[in-house]
Amino acid sequence: MNFWIFQSIPDRYDLRQKLVEGKKVTWYATRYRSLMEIGDIVFFWLAGQENIRGIYGWGNIDSEPYIKPNWNSHGVDVIFKKRLSHHISVNKIKSNPSLKDLVILRAPQATNFLLSKSEAKALTDMMNSTERPQEV
Repeated sequence: MNFWIFQSIPDRYDLRQKLVEGKKVTWYATRYRSLMEIGDIVFFWLAGQENIRGIYGWGNIDSEPYIKPNWNSHGVDVIFKKRLSHHISVNKIKSNPSLKDLVILRAPQATNFLLSKSEAKALTDMMNSTERPQEV
């Protein structure tokens, strides 16, 4: 099992409105797609201004990556499993010693970011006990 951060930007896909538990959507799979597998855990990150940037929920990959018609790119289906009651802010993430070097903080110009198991666990530990994935 792999762990991911999938990033969106408010102008394209605003997680504050669109992250609905149980909803299945297709996400761009631009990097690392050969490592993506059904069941992998994905943390959903909203980019943008500092006050909104961070993790809004998590879900699972629900398909193998595939060429998405009309995209000229690969996509992968994901299911939103949990919308967090309060997003985990970028400042809170930066203050965690286990997360301060996340690639999304150093080079945020991508859609898919591979996490180590320890990074995924640190993110999970920041969530309320009723909101976190049990698989990490």
